[in-house]
Amino acid sequence: MQNNTLKVLSSIRKTIQTHQLLSQGETVLVGVSGGADSVCLLHALNTLKEEFNIKLAVAHFHHGIRGKDADKDAAFVKKLCKSWKIPCYQAKEDVPTLAKEMEVSEETAGRVARYRFFQELCEKKGFTKIATAHHRDDQAETVLMRMLRGSGIDGLSGIRYLRHDGVIRPLLDVEREEIEGYLKENDLTYCEDATNQEDAYTRNRIRHHLIPMLKAEFNPNIVSALANLAQNMAEDGDFINGYAKRLYKRIQNPAPGHKPTLLDMETLLWVQESIRNRLLLAAAQEVMGKDYRLERCHLNSIQELLEKETGTSVSLPSGLVVAVRYGWLAFELEEETDGEQPVYEQPEFGKRYEFCQKGVTLTLSEKVKKSNKHRLVLDYDKIEHLPLALRTRRNGDRIAVFQDGREKKLKDFFIDAKIPAKERDRIPLLCSGNQVLAVLGHRVAEPYKSTKETARGLVIDYE
Repeated sequence: MQNNTLKVLSSIRKTIQTHQLLSQGETVLVGVSGGADSVCLLHALNTLKEEFNIKLAVAHFHHGIRGKDADKDAAFVKKLCKSWKIPCYQAKEDVPTLAKEMEVSEETAGRVARYRFFQELCEKKGFTKIATAHHRDDQAETVLMRMLRGSGIDGLSGIRYLRHDGVIRPLLDVEREEIEGYLKENDLTYCEDATNQEDAYTRNRIRHHLIPMLKAEFNPNIVSALANLAQNMAEDGDFINGYAKRLYKRIQNPAPGHKPTLLDMETLLWVQESIRNRLLLAAAQEVMGKDYRLERCHLNSIQELLEKETGTSVSLPSGLVVAVRYGWLAFELEEETDGEQPVYEQPEFGKRYEFCQKGVTLTLSEKVKKSNKHRLVLDYDKIEHLPLALRTRRNGDRIAVFQDGREKKLKDFFIDAKIPAKERDRIPLLCSGNQVLAVLGHRVAEPYKSTKETARGLVIDYE
């Protein structure tokens, strides 16, 4: 093997081992656009597959943006996979239309749709990891973008080697120049995306102008320096977040799973501000969902409450309210008392509970039956917290749709199920605390599904 090939394969091997990205016998879905980076990743993993005892498959997503050029990319990937005898799965979606529906940029909508496709394949085909071709130059660009936005430690941590949802980045220690050399040495062809040359996107301007200037005038090794910065921030951030998570459990509502979400004000007053902000965000996310974000001005508004009297409150984005209550900070939704109906504190098995929620009539009883179009059955013994409640969706809601308990945004679930946007706010959700147990009319969250071993079933009948 030639120099670049040996270097890239050695780097990927070390990255996989150091960060424990793969285990023996795993099945890996590789995201391949047809560009230089993803072709390099696929070829390298195909070369190393016997060494790591893994099986590969490819996912290619057509964004419906670049017309015939995108069609050629899809055909190229299909032909490449056929020649290397690797299974290939492809999907196409009108991303511009999706972006308008989601009210986000095409770049964001494309990323959502692409990862949704990857995750669906994992659920259907049993793939255990998703490999993407992010490399060291991507890391440097990401860190610079977040610096320009004023990000803190978590933002400057950049792209992670391993995400909580099973996405891995084996190329993250490889630079773009090494990838180009690898492709040349192995006589590999790939597709050129003309949009990568345009300066309409911030990332492209950083790539074409800022990084070359930093290399020429300040540090020729700026890419490695920024990657090292990201790794240092990730390690520091993980330590701080771990400490904050342990502290959060000690100072929250003494009755976990009950509402409202409470934090002890006395403790908040003495902890360091960066820890305090993490505790406040954790409480907000417990109410609003994991994807909920607060700007520094919002966090400052909450902190000002620590010096206020009982009854003082502040309103935050998406209807979150934080109020002072006799030594506690209470986090809850403005419309929570009107928008949520408790089902029961402690059910009596065999007894039926009937009530209406926005025109839907429900009946709950303890009988193990099969689910159908008008009935969902949960394994009652898997439900950890009572009371249960019936409500409609909130910003940041997620539902576990994978067998290993991994979650998907409820918004993405509705899009996947092709539920019209105007209907999504009317669909009832059965919840335990902030956990969505079931989307009525559609599915039960994976961890709560009834099985042949279910001893006590929670049956939800609805019209």
